[in-house]
Amino acid sequence: MAKIVKKTSNEINDMRSRGEIMTDKDRVSNFSEEALESMAMDDPDNFLKTDEDWARAIIHRPGIRGPQKAPTKKSIAIRLSQDIVDTFKATGAGWQSRIDDALRKYLKEHPLKHA
Repeated sequence: MAKIVKKTSNEINDMRSRGEIMTDKDRVSNFSEEALESMAMDDPDNFLKTDEDWARAIIHRPGIRGPQKAPTKKSIAIRLSQDIVDTFKATGAGWQSRIDDALRKYLKEHPLKHA
């Protein structure tokens, strides 16, 4: 087996710019299809070994959202104070949902009177 070597992203970018191959392509290309299949089946990290496993697998593509189970929110444009936006954004991903939750809590505690 090949030795695992750690590289920084700058080192990897330099290797790519020089056209250096970062895989053990020559060694792997000499394996037969059966040998590769056997290695994959013996890999303890491989949890998709059978056709049934693959049929149950859910493939997640980063950046591509799946279908919404139930449309529960409406997309609108709203103007908020910069400090409010900055405060919620600083809490990370999901900040818009947290604004929604804060408004919901406020309305529960301070019901609006309809005209």
